[in-house]
Order: sequence, then structure tokens, then C-alpha cells
Amino acid sequence: MAHPPSGVPDDPRGLLDLAGRPLGPSPDGGRPWLAIVEPAGRIGWSSPDQPMPDGGPLPGPGHSWPDILPEELREPGRALLERLVTDGAEAVDELLPAVTPRLHWLRLRLRAVRRADGAGRVLVRLDDLDPSDDPLVSQVIRDPLTGCYSRRAFLQLAAMPERFTGRYTAALVAEVRRFRRINEVWGSGVGDLCLAEAARWLGSLGATEDVLFRLGGGRFLMLLTAASEVPAALAGCGQRPVRFGYRELQLSLQAGLADRTAGQPLLALADQADTALVTARRQAWRTVVRWTGEIAEQAASSAAAEEAVQQAVTAGAEAVLFQPVVDVAAGRVTAVEALVRLGGPAAQLPTERVLAASHKLGLTPDLASRVYTLAFTEGLRLRSVFPGCLIHVNVSREFLSTGLAVDTVLASAAAAGIALDQVVIELTEEVATELPPAQLFAELGRAAELGLQLAVDDFGRGETSLALLRRLPFTSIKLDRSLLPTQPDERGWGFVEGVVSLLTRLTGRIVAEGVETPAQSRRLRELGVHVQQGYLFAEPRDLAHWLAQGLRLPG
Repeated sequence: MAHPPSGVPDDPRGLLDLAGRPLGPSPDGGRPWLAIVEPAGRIGWSSPDQPMPDGGPLPGPGHSWPDILPEELREPGRALLERLVTDGAEAVDELLPAVTPRLHWLRLRLRAVRRADGAGRVLVRLDDLDPSDDPLVSQVIRDPLTGCYSRRAFLQLAAMPERFTGRYTAALVAEVRRFRRINEVWGSGVGDLCLAEAARWLGSLGATEDVLFRLGGGRFLMLLTAASEVPAALAGCGQRPVRFGYRELQLSLQAGLADRTAGQPLLALADQADTALVTARRQAWRTVVRWTGEIAEQAASSAAAEEAVQQAVTAGAEAVLFQPVVDVAAGRVTAVEALVRLGGPAAQLPTERVLAASHKLGLTPDLASRVYTLAFTEGLRLRSVFPGCLIHVNVSREFLSTGLAVDTVLASAAAAGIALDQVVIELTEEVATELPPAQLFAELGRAAELGLQLAVDDFGRGETSLALLRRLPFTSIKLDRSLLPTQPDERGWGFVEGVVSLLTRLTGRIVAEGVETPAQSRRLRELGVHVQQGYLFAEPRDLAHWLAQGLRLPG
């Protein structure tokens, strides 16, 4: 790296510092201050072979740096200098990254000495800092918890021209699996232990010139060089124990990886790795997922979905459709499930993508309030067709985790004037495994005490904690359509029979979803499942349809 030249005299041309003392070596042994001059808005410099001019024309072009700065610092240095001149500040003090021969930080300090006529000088000092023990580096660019470089440090490095960062050929964004739940269940102290261990783990896998940053929360970023073997090593690592007191938990990581293309900015590279991590979360069995064209298409599709949802919610283009829930033994509709449908391009999106997009955009509370109020208001009118029917509404796991869901349902029910015991909240079974038990018991217990009914939706599609379900106040469980055989299959129906027998001991009411054929309906009745829902009876329709045509049940 090109350091300031060592042959600079102690007092070139009799320059003075801000206190009027001769300019010379730093008292702490650091590199000496050098000076540039700024008359009439132009910038020149003073050096041993080119003394500071005294009011005459400047040597060389304005706004350029001499060789006292490494090449990679000249662009950010010019920006700092122009800020000093433009803002009229007395001093600027910044840490800047350098990448030769390894990533490290330099401290660049500028001081202005101005004369009454508007001319003046800027004093320049450059110090090479040791990140391992320099307190300034630790405060500004180090994450104090893990010792990794901070997000700010990455943003500084990413702002450098590609010719100085070309050694980094890939980026890996890793996160501690279920970090949020670790904090909620075990406390932030244990979460901090996991972060420190994750940083040590990743650091031990990296090559000499790989660089590790902590982005925030449980997420880390590694810039990898060609010699790096981190992805392969991480994929084969499995878990590491984290001990606290007399206890131990198994720490595991998940990551997205992106390979750098020629000239690609580091920010864009990190975004690709982050998107690959999102895919890894959906494919929980995979430790490292590499960015591909397919993932790029999925990301573009998600962005388009978010834009469509944003437009629909902003325009108020939401509607509610109702699908009947039928008691086939009694021959009547006992409930209706309210399903949201958005207008415009968002109308073609599956419900799961609408919910994911609205949550990511922060639209869920407002959208849910409007949809629930509409569902309860129109649901009451449906009772002229389906007397006494209950109204089912869905609450996503993400919305429940905010702590706003139950209150939103209560406020909407009050606005519509529906009794709370006529409302059924449907939650997918994942809430029992992905949300902290304390939060579940608090939210769902309060809902049940107020009279709201609770149903487990899509039972059998994901992970289930039967012990936890047994302790939660659910009044009904809805079997997922994936459990129902579509062809004559005694083994398949034998499995359904076993599930029904087990669930009967957990709840008094079982609903079969996705019933599409008379044969499925008959077999379910034989197993004692009389409450059914699906296209055999009706597809979701709006209020106007049901008021005009009602429902004729099959045979």
C-alpha cells in the first residue's frame, strides 16, 4: 500500500497547525500532517518538492489528490475534502477501508485553516489503524458483540470501485436458524452466546483474505475469495453445541451463496446471496443454497407480487368470498369460511403469496382489519341463507406473532355487531411449532376467554406438536386436503382413520377440507367425520351469489 512518503520534512514551508504551531510529526508518533491549499474554490497541495503557493496561481489542476494517499482513498478523500470546503466545517475525521494487501482501515483527518480573504489551507493526516486493538476501529467498524466487522464497514467497502474489491469472488449470507425463537425462549443472553459462537464458527471456516461482517440480528455476511472453502465446509458442518449453565442447545446455520460476475457491485452481490437465503429457509433441509437463474425468476416474481398487492391494498380493491362448511349428516350449512381476494393483477395470486407480500410490506394490520370487518358484516347477511352459520376467518402465523391479531378480530367483530362466540379464528398448525409457547398461551388463551372459537387449519400439511395442541384451547381441527386419498386406497384411508381416532381425543369437532368426490364424502362419514368442506359442495363465492342462488347440497 502506498503510505504517505517518509521523507516529508517536519516543517515544509513553515506550515502552521490550527494552534499556530509549526507543522511536524504527530506527538503520538503517527504520520505527519501534510497540507493542501484552497483559494478561490480550487484545491492544490503542498509537498516537499512543491511548496505551498503564497497567493499565486495553483500548480496543477484543482480538486485532485497527490500521492500522499493510496489510490483507493482518493475518491472518498476528495468527497470528504469537498464536504469540508462546501459545509464550512473546521474538521472531518473518517475511517476508510483499504484492501491492499488485506482489508484494513485507515483514519483520514482533514482540518481547515482559513484566512479572512477566503483562502486557506487544509491539513491532512493519514494513520494506518490496527483493527485488533485500536479503540476507534472497535467503536466504529467492529460489531462489539461478535468482533466481526459491522454493517457500516461493509457499506464503506461496497462504495469502493470494483478494481479495489475484485478479489472478492462470492458472497455468503448466513443466519442462525430460529434465532428469534432462541431469544424468546431462552433470553437475549443465550442469543448473544449463539451469535458469538456463530461468528467463531464462520471465521474458522474462512480463508485468510475472506472477510466476515455482522449485518444485524442473527445474520452474517462473508465476502469470499477464490481460495475460500466456506460453502463446502458449512454444508458439511451440521451443528455445534452452545452451553449455558447446565444446559446445552444445538446451534445450526443456514446460508445463501452468490457468485460474483465481472464488475458486479458488492451490494448487488450481497442482495443475491440474501435472496438465496430466503430460498434456503423454505427448503429447511438444505444448509447452503446457491443463487441461480431460477431463484432470480422467483425473486422477480415475488417483487411483482408485492407490487400487485401494494396497488390493490392502496386502492382498497379487496373482496371477501365465502365457502360453506357442511354437516352432511344434518344436511345443512353450519359455517362459512371467509377468504380474501384482491382485485387487479393480485387477483391471480394464491392466498399464501398475498399474505407473504402483505406481511413483508407491512400492510397486514390495515388489510386484516378491513377484511375482517367486511367478512363479519357480509357474514351476518348470509344468515338469511344459512341460518346460524359461524364465520371463520384466517389469521397468519406472521400476523399472530405481532400481537395485533386478536385485538384486530375483536375490533372488527364489534364494528360489525357479531357475537364473539359466532366467530372462529383459523390458524395453521405451524403456530404450535414456530411461535414461543408463552406467546401462544397468552394470545390464544385470551381469545378463548373472550368467547372466540379457535380452529387448527391444514392439519397434516406441516410439522405438528400434538402435546402443545392438546394444551391449547382449540375447539375444532380441520384436516388438510393432502390427507384424503383421491383413489380407492385402503392403506391411505387406514391412515386417515388413525388420524381421526387420535384427533377425536383432542377436540370435539373435526372438519375435512378439500372434499371433491362423493366417494371421499361417504368414506369420511363412515369414519365419523360429518362436517366437510370442499368443491363437492361449493367453491368460494361472493355474498351476491349466495343471496341470489343459495346452495343445493348433493344427493
